[in-house]
Amino acid sequence: MGYFAFVFTTLYLGLSIYLFYHLRRMKISKGLFWSLVVFFMSSFLLGAAASWIEIPLSKVTESWFRAFVFACFVALLMSTPIFFLRDLVSAVKKGYIRLTSKEETSTKAFRSRRDFLSSAAVTVGAVPFTSLLAGIGGKYNYKIHNYELTFSNLPKAFDGFKVVQLSDLHLGSFDDLDAVAEGLDLVNVQRPDLLLFTGDMVNNKSYEADPFISMLGKLKAPYGKFSVLGNHDYATYNDDFDSEQARADVERLIGLQEQMGFRNLRNESIKITSGDDYFQLVGVENWGTGRFLKAGDLNRASKGLNPDVFTLLMSHDPSHWEAEVIGHNHRFDLTLSGHTHGFQYGIEVAGLQWSPSKFRYPQWAGMYEKNERLINVNRGFGFLGYPGRFGIWPEITVITLKSA
Repeated sequence: MGYFAFVFTTLYLGLSIYLFYHLRRMKISKGLFWSLVVFFMSSFLLGAAASWIEIPLSKVTESWFRAFVFACFVALLMSTPIFFLRDLVSAVKKGYIRLTSKEETSTKAFRSRRDFLSSAAVTVGAVPFTSLLAGIGGKYNYKIHNYELTFSNLPKAFDGFKVVQLSDLHLGSFDDLDAVAEGLDLVNVQRPDLLLFTGDMVNNKSYEADPFISMLGKLKAPYGKFSVLGNHDYATYNDDFDSEQARADVERLIGLQEQMGFRNLRNESIKITSGDDYFQLVGVENWGTGRFLKAGDLNRASKGLNPDVFTLLMSHDPSHWEAEVIGHNHRFDLTLSGHTHGFQYGIEVAGLQWSPSKFRYPQWAGMYEKNERLINVNRGFGFLGYPGRFGIWPEITVITLKSA
């Protein structure tokens, strides 16, 4: 068991015991109490067995175990602060009574407040728990996001030109190849002129892409299929790989992408031509703020670009946009990114858009504009960690370019 697994196990067990302590003090039947104890602990133990002891299980079964453990853990994290607040209020109240030697005159009201906080804690925990379990069925609920964007420096030859963006396939996570194939079929239905993939084809190792070579090879785009690397494509999350093995695995992944028909752009640019007209497509390696890999070299990639011609940039991590892209001396009219997955959890209803992802990324899902430059953050086609999606569904982006 690794360090992360040990910390997670300790935290999970500690929070579970704290929850059980409070449930015993609430007015619930012993049958319900012990059912909850058995449910929480059995889901945790089964999930641990599937993930860490490596008991051979089918991919579907392992996904369900992982989802149950994750849902339980999030429920514990959400309910614990309210239970703690309840205990803090109770301790302050008791301390005040002892210091002042006063009898409690509002015991009923005080108990009512404590009961309210206990009920609130259970409710707050139950909401993410039930929605995360429901989200297991949402991981293949593919959605098409359409945009029509007008640019004054786009040549007339590309008026109506259709760009389809895929991102964050995370091929190692899928447990239903037929569902994936149905989702990818939607790409060809859009009849893209240009197909762009903005990184994270695998979770950890290139072999995860092997079963999908033919499937992704069937995607068609007359002006070409291009890709960039995401942070998970560098094989750096593998404890059993040294740096040389990681580099070799990256090259193997790029070779697999070539078999699929993708040209991987590594800090370079090309021209997408139509007759005598063209626009510029730039692809950089992963560059992310904080602890993420900074292999992207925007200066190198933009050498020789025509400043008067429309330029489309592929960069996996959207934090790159504000950190380097917007202020760069070359104008990148449109940037395509992914990476965030929209946290795979949130709300997008009737104009309301919220996800925990917004606390980490200013641009986390959809189209954004700043300084007359645009970025689209694709919500991702696949999933990672939590094997599901709730509210933030897997995405295929369709962008129709218009010439002003």
